[in-house]
Amino acid sequence: MTREESKAEGRRALVTGGANGIGWAACRALAKQGYRLALADIDGNAARERAEALGEGHVALAIDLTDRDAAAALPARAAALLGGLDVIVNNAGVTDSSGRALVELPQAAFDRLVDLNLSAVEAICEASRIVLAPGSAIVNLASGASFKPLALRGPYSATKAGIAALTRASRDSFAALGIGISAVAPGYTRTPLVDELHRTGRVDLDKVIAGIPLGRMATPDDIASAIAFMASPQGGVLAGETILVDGGGLAGPAPAGAAPLAGSEADGRIAVIGASGMSALSGWQDVVRMDDPAGLGSAGPLSAVIDMRGLMQPCTAGETLRRVRQTAVACAAHPARTANFSLLFVHGEGRDPGLAAATAAGGMLARTLALEWAPAGMRVNAVAWRGAAVAGLEALCRYLASDGAGMITGQEISAGLHP
Repeated sequence: MTREESKAEGRRALVTGGANGIGWAACRALAKQGYRLALADIDGNAARERAEALGEGHVALAIDLTDRDAAAALPARAAALLGGLDVIVNNAGVTDSSGRALVELPQAAFDRLVDLNLSAVEAICEASRIVLAPGSAIVNLASGASFKPLALRGPYSATKAGIAALTRASRDSFAALGIGISAVAPGYTRTPLVDELHRTGRVDLDKVIAGIPLGRMATPDDIASAIAFMASPQGGVLAGETILVDGGGLAGPAPAGAAPLAGSEADGRIAVIGASGMSALSGWQDVVRMDDPAGLGSAGPLSAVIDMRGLMQPCTAGETLRRVRQTAVACAAHPARTANFSLLFVHGEGRDPGLAAATAAGGMLARTLALEWAPAGMRVNAVAWRGAAVAGLEALCRYLASDGAGMITGQEISAGLHP
């Protein structure tokens, strides 16, 4: 067991919709890290089989989450079975794939989707306030559809928009209790449901994949990796945030012919630019440090580059854009990038007009690069870090640079501990 996995020993998690798809992948990922799981699912037999497959100490709960009272009672039920509760993953959800317009959708179908996707999550989050202890976490499942309406899917987009807003609005009240709340927003994910929709002609997966800049659909394991990070103590810097795991799909498709050559190295180190004297990163033993991108050429094989200058040495918006391009040029020209290369820019939160402009401009240029470089399998993201304290920044940067974040690209992520 790795050092990060051992930190979760003794922690207990409730996962709704845990018997299949993303929920089951999340259960496996958390169990691997040492969690004991309560798998809640409308299919009680499937949940029991999954709990047994995970091994001793894991339990199953049969529940219909469209019953709001049952949903509200679920955290306490899970805590009673596990002897406490540290994490809740609100994963259960459904979409409408009948192809009917909103006004043609039967009221019962409309109500079921609203009750399961949104009302149950509200009830569970509210009930968790008296069940979860300080240091606990809630991870809600939003969707790429939280930010883009999907026609002929009933109120699906509306419910998922509600989840993202609920998560952000709940941040401060949960923080006062020592509880982190965040959300993961999957794009199209290769689940049995999606495969069935493709088989019956209701979803054209070739068309879907063509619209994803990284050129593939997410797997349940991709989503589970993000859930596991956000559920961990290190994920607390993302409280209130919703992270897209969609291969850049919301921003896509990628243009043709703009990407550098794909990397070919099997392994590489992380290069950190502009973080000299940053004591919080003193534990990074596998990195090469430099003051500017000019040193990248002699750095050897690289798996990631993290440019900290926007945080450590803030400057004007125009100069920020020139810095972003300077780093991008050096990365594109580097002769020894890995196939899963990642570029991350870290800026400070914009609290005055000049810094706000620099952060927004730099973040958008990073997202533009992400679209252009995605066909080469290269990921680009930006972090807007709030506050002067950098506790938690190392873990976030390492996660975003890792294979576990392999479907996270083209995002500007707000992060940092709130005052």
